[in-house]
Amino acid sequence: MFKRPVKEISSEFSAEEKFLPSIQRTVRESCIAAGMRRKEVSAVLLATEEAATNIIRHAYLYEKGVLRLRIVIYRKLVVISLIDFGRSFKPDSSGTLDLQRLIESGRKGGLGFYMIQKIMDSVEYISSAGRNELRMIKRITSRPSMERPFLRRMSTLRVKFSFWTFLIMAVIIAGSFYFIDRRTSQQLYNRLDETALALTKTISDQAAGHLLRSRSATEFDELVKSYIRANTELEQIVLIDNQGLVIAHSDDIRNIRKPYQAPPEVGTVAVGEPFRYVQGGQELNFLTQPIVWNGRKLGNVFVIYSSEPINEPLHKARERAIQLTLLLLLFGVFGIYLLSNYFVRPIGQITRRVRAFTSGDLESELPLEGAEEFFEISRAFNEMMTRLKQDRENIVAREKMAKEIELASQIQQTLMPTRLPEVPGLDLHAFYRAASVVGGDLYDIFEIESGRYCLAVADVSGKGVPASLVMSMLRTVIQISAADAASPAETLVKVNEYLFTNIPGGMFITIMLVFYNATGRQIEIVSAGHNPMLYYHADTGHIDRINPTGVPLGMPAMIEGSFGDKLEQVNLTLEDGDSFILYTDGITEAANAHGEQFGLDRLTSLLKEQISVDRDVTSRLICDSIVAELDDFAGFEKQADDITFIMARTAFGSESDEPPATHGSEFITVDEPSDTGTG
Repeated sequence: MFKRPVKEISSEFSAEEKFLPSIQRTVRESCIAAGMRRKEVSAVLLATEEAATNIIRHAYLYEKGVLRLRIVIYRKLVVISLIDFGRSFKPDSSGTLDLQRLIESGRKGGLGFYMIQKIMDSVEYISSAGRNELRMIKRITSRPSMERPFLRRMSTLRVKFSFWTFLIMAVIIAGSFYFIDRRTSQQLYNRLDETALALTKTISDQAAGHLLRSRSATEFDELVKSYIRANTELEQIVLIDNQGLVIAHSDDIRNIRKPYQAPPEVGTVAVGEPFRYVQGGQELNFLTQPIVWNGRKLGNVFVIYSSEPINEPLHKARERAIQLTLLLLLFGVFGIYLLSNYFVRPIGQITRRVRAFTSGDLESELPLEGAEEFFEISRAFNEMMTRLKQDRENIVAREKMAKEIELASQIQQTLMPTRLPEVPGLDLHAFYRAASVVGGDLYDIFEIESGRYCLAVADVSGKGVPASLVMSMLRTVIQISAADAASPAETLVKVNEYLFTNIPGGMFITIMLVFYNATGRQIEIVSAGHNPMLYYHADTGHIDRINPTGVPLGMPAMIEGSFGDKLEQVNLTLEDGDSFILYTDGITEAANAHGEQFGLDRLTSLLKEQISVDRDVTSRLICDSIVAELDDFAGFEKQADDITFIMARTAFGSESDEPPATHGSEFITVDEPSDTGTG
């Protein structure tokens, strides 16, 4: 997209408004370093402040987080990215902020984003996998361009198409020309070498006859000169005997009876193989052939011949071919430039329509004209625009619904205990984190009557809005039913009678219900198909899994017995230091990247380890350790189910009428399934 960046800056800040000055200072220094004018720097700072404020107030409405700032400086522009891991402004993950949709769906920050888009040259919002990025691009103003309109027009698609076509054609033609020229030249050289080799063999045969007849030096001289006169390509012929003495020399008769010296440019020469070299700017060829008679060697023939007879015509032919090729290329490119208009014009129309679409225009259509392919593209594009317009209306409706679900989440939060009651003799702490905007888990701790308390952890089948509505109803039904019930078993019977006819078919609820009597520190435990309670005995250090029998609430009528007949109640008396935890399967079924589940054994070991290290450890510290261990185990895997649990402890040497050492609750919700499980 861009060229190589000049500089890159990355910073991370807590998502709090008190850190806005630090963010602005980083942006200001980066813009000044990029060479922006003072007016542009002020505008960019205003846009950055507005963007960061909207993200802090929206993305991290219900929880704390971090805001990453990434600035990339290029030669002519600056890219500023604000990255968060909270709620997304655009759940559909499209890249352009639709201000009209923000306003229609009731989202805050619409006017702020309108200002940002006016200040910056480009604004994109990318949301995926729990990561949101607001990317803002500001171009650095440079001096007015002095290029002429013609040069600006030269950057059009037609010119680029013609230029690259010319370049490709030139490469193809040049490659073809080189291949043909080299092949033709090699054929001509081979023909010349074959002619010279044939002449050399003929000279060798005649010289052998002369040597056998003991011809005179004059006859040898006449032999070589006759060949020189008859063959213009031959430059020199030399005959030598077995002693290496010259017996005939076409250049100088005075060399006869002297040792033969080959030209200094000639290296090792094989018999019958020409050796090419350049002497005095002329390309020559050296060839040797033995003088043989009946298998007996009598001497050697050395022939030097020139390549000029083929070089000059070859050069002229090359020049004519190059001139003709260039002329044809010019005519070809001109024709391509004219022909490209036929293909490029529809592409230009499509490009302008796409730009209009990115600006928010979904009404205008492309004309159905041109070649069949462009006709089909235009028709498909118009159909796509129509569907996008319909989808946009549907998205606005869905976002309005999302706003209502968000409101339902806020209402659900108000139904959860915001502060746990002070329960004599018990140190309590609770944790809740939904896997989506609204959850189906429930925890509650309330006083039934003086000195008597109810602790409940429940899990409604399914997730989302239906589960959250049933959960909200369940809390009220439990509190009403427990008020006049003698035991937790009787309470669940009443709750089941109500739910059986008032929840949708196919839904059911698992619940662990505990009644605590502060006077004798006694607990009564019943379970409707829920996960077992983990009970730690301080005197032995052993953890029991208490799992009374029972079937989930809201299940269809049973063939044998009733719901109450299936319930088993367990009664225990708490001793000093005893602890127990009620939880949902969101803990035990939490999985990591390899698909391995956290499991009940790991939870049991962790609980025993925390209490064994420090017998005075508080419930809150144990809860924090469980959440931290769970998050480390899951890593970046999304939370698949709601996580809910209640931790209770009795202090050593505590009396039943004393208030607990610590108490409290933690209530956390997220818009989307949690990526890191951070509580």
